[in-house]
Amino acid sequence: MRFAVIDIECTGGSWGDERIIDVAVFILENGEIVDQFVSLVNPQRAIDPYVTKLTGITNKMVRTAPKFYELAKRLVKITDDATFVAHNIGFDYRVFQQEFEALGFDYHRATLDTIPYCERMFPTWENYGLKTVAKELGLVNSARHRAEGDARLTTELLKILLQKDRSSFLDEVQVSKSDSENRNPFKDQVKNLNHKVGIYYIYNDSGEPIYIGNSKDLQNSINRHFVADNKLALSLQAEAKRLEIEDIGNEAIAQIQHKRTLERLRPVYNSAKKKQFLSFGIFTEPKKSVSVDFVRVHPIRHKKPEFYFEGTGSTYGFLQRLMMNESLDPFKFLLDKDREHYFKHTKNLQWKAKSKHVSLSTMRQYLYPSEATLIGPGRKDNEKCAILIEGGRILGYTYFYLATDGANRPKLKKRMVHLEHDAYAAGVIHHFYQKGYLEELVTD
Repeated sequence: MRFAVIDIECTGGSWGDERIIDVAVFILENGEIVDQFVSLVNPQRAIDPYVTKLTGITNKMVRTAPKFYELAKRLVKITDDATFVAHNIGFDYRVFQQEFEALGFDYHRATLDTIPYCERMFPTWENYGLKTVAKELGLVNSARHRAEGDARLTTELLKILLQKDRSSFLDEVQVSKSDSENRNPFKDQVKNLNHKVGIYYIYNDSGEPIYIGNSKDLQNSINRHFVADNKLALSLQAEAKRLEIEDIGNEAIAQIQHKRTLERLRPVYNSAKKKQFLSFGIFTEPKKSVSVDFVRVHPIRHKKPEFYFEGTGSTYGFLQRLMMNESLDPFKFLLDKDREHYFKHTKNLQWKAKSKHVSLSTMRQYLYPSEATLIGPGRKDNEKCAILIEGGRILGYTYFYLATDGANRPKLKKRMVHLEHDAYAAGVIHHFYQKGYLEELVTD
């Protein structure tokens, strides 16, 4: 067996905004370390003071370190065909996937968490933190709260667990990536879906959808359900009887339709705790008014915002553009806490403030063109997806070939699939329009 024992340290921050600042990987084969990789990482953002106090890693130390994208190829290669191992794996694996997702890469590996196996083999311990592990087993951690020290200690722990594994417990639950994919009952159905964009539906034997996902790589995302070996994943695998694929081809439309479908069907295995695609919002004040005096910015929890964004950078970038063009005063339009984040996430631009408030309709004009046909990738090579917008409202979408069908808007409108316009759909279209994934179709 080949194991990639991994530990990371991160910048701190809210859930989903953490960035890696220190990473260590030890490859264990037949009880021996055969390869390793250790590096500081430039997170391209400030490290929270409490993290510096805990780890000793300062902003100055990571300033000249390689950025994650510069290490990504090496990390993919060294962990290839290996089981991703960590002590309390949920955090490390999530942030690893998060970093790769930001690069457009769908990273997944078979996983193994050493904590449950410690609990099984050492049931009398008071707790199972690395400090307790070192004390109970007489192991030395040369650098606590640093990736190399914690990963090396976890590697020594894994060696002991494998040696003590007389009942072959680890062999029963540890599943390699290839074995897991072979266990996928839908492997023939997904074998040609590499890098296909769409929505997938997993049904139980009663014909009820138990999981609905969307992905820009349907093959990998569906296979991932059969790589995981946590309790929830194993339960889903046991109930999965039928798979249906909706080939959409366009990420923006897939995101919108996926959310609509989840809200309507509420499948049992879709976790409400999973981070949403657009997780930040602008909330206007006064509420239910066409005139906005000031705004609040914070993660979306229960209340729905007027405007949806992916994160702080895109949110405050949008607000700067709005305030500059509408001559709004940041010191009055933003509250104290929001002003602090605003100046942290935007360029130092200044203008003369003239207006005291702005209308909601004016704010919406900064999302995307109010009268337009936006085009992006379709389901096949050379096919385009057209999204029609009128009066600032999203009407619907359709597919066409620019070379043969032309860009006849009335015809596109006749055959379009209707989309219900709301703040979330507008936020998704704005996100992909700003990224350049969607472009305005210009006709003669």
